[in-house]
Amino acid sequence: MEISRRGPAEASLVQDGRELLDLVAAEADEAEFAGLLARLEAVLAPQEGPPRIAVTYREGLFEAVLADRPVEVTLIEEDPQDQPPLRVLRRRTEADPAGLETRLAELARRDGGAA
Repeated sequence: MEISRRGPAEASLVQDGRELLDLVAAEADEAEFAGLLARLEAVLAPQEGPPRIAVTYREGLFEAVLADRPVEVTLIEEDPQDQPPLRVLRRRTEADPAGLETRLAELARRDGGAA
């Protein structure tokens, strides 16, 4: 199944050359509609293997979660020296395969290619 874009605010869900569903922006502007289509495409994309996820933790703070597909992540930090000693963060992130690849490439350059 794939999305075929027909115009700035129109698209179709297509399978085996047949248009199964029309997608039309009701109240979304062009940028919102494009973002929604990108999210739908990520959901419809074939999923091979587990998701790839990168979590940035810097100076005692979780900064970012990047993934190649939409994921929900629970980050648990236990440190008896902190107040409170247990911290739980729940994050939902959208698919950002390009951002993930960029971050991993940065890490590989800094780490001498070990990433």
